Amino acid sequence: MKFAMFVNVQCREGFGYENVYRARLDECVLAEELGLDAFFLAEHAFSEHGRPSPAVSLGHLAARTSRIRLGTAVSVLSWHNPLEVAQDYATVDILSGGRLNFGIGRGGSKHEFDGYGVDWVTSPERYLEALSVVLRAWEGTPFSFKGRFFEFPELYVNPMPVQRPHPPLFQPTVTREAMDAVVPQNITPIVGATFGSKTRIRENFAHLAKVLERERRTDMDRVALPLIFVGDTVEQARRDARESIEWLLGNFAANFDLPEGEEYPERFLGRKRIGEYIRSLTYDRVIEEDLMWIGDADHVAERVKWLRDECGVSYVISNMSPGGMEHEKVARSLELFAARVLPRFRNGS
Repeated sequence: MKFAMFVNVQCREGFGYENVYRARLDECVLAEELGLDAFFLAEHAFSEHGRPSPAVSLGHLAARTSRIRLGTAVSVLSWHNPLEVAQDYATVDILSGGRLNFGIGRGGSKHEFDGYGVDWVTSPERYLEALSVVLRAWEGTPFSFKGRFFEFPELYVNPMPVQRPHPPLFQPTVTREAMDAVVPQNITPIVGATFGSKTRIRENFAHLAKVLERERRTDMDRVALPLIFVGDTVEQARRDARESIEWLLGNFAANFDLPEGEEYPERFLGRKRIGEYIRSLTYDRVIEEDLMWIGDADHVAERVKWLRDECGVSYVISNMSPGGMEHEKVARSLELFAARVLPRFRNGS
């Protein structure tokens, strides 16, 4: 199995952005030292929930690391000029020596689209069009483009990424329809949203197995995205994680709010339901229903084994610094995970 760390650079009151950035990026370096395979960085804007400009941070990490793969989860294509995206992430791939994993998505929170002056309702179509431009730019030949949202004269985009024809593509998928769409495009689905029940996770991977069989794909990783926090004991882990997770629950729920007087459009009612679900959660319920895997090494390893044996998962991307958690706690959790959990799943064991 492969293991990666997922980071959303969140900043709680009193922590300071410079401290949070330093902590999260130091943890990526530590993840490499401890033997993890990859590091994925989220993109958010205009709130404490996450930070923009992941390409800048990944360029910095390219200089501080030598082996670990560096990824986005995700680069929100709907917000940006796709030619700039193509150039920025080709640069990251070059600076890292071909270590970029390019996770992509359309974004979800309306306030982020409003901040960029982009029509939220058109985000699915805008995302697909932007992706087509990025991939066309990475072909390395002159091209022109005219679509609904973007139009460019004939031009030659450079630089080109080291990995050919392009870095591996990943996309979070929270619906079966999304899995159906991305696998034929050679995009690896990241399955299992945070706070998902084991029943739902199992059902999603069962559907993915059918999609992969239909598309005759035996080479594509089955990727899960659980939240994992490891302590010396179950009780200590749950004490240490409580404050951060309680902050995360409230902050995450706020990202589903709409401006006063606005209603969710029909096509986004699924997102409305997710927001209602997040608002219903408490820390105690998260623990009782096993929605996050917070405990000692045996507790976490049992659940990773379940992912492997019951869901066929081959790649675990884990959020291990939720809610802007203190660096000391995250580093200790990483060290325990690497020493006591990861070895149980290496080399087919």
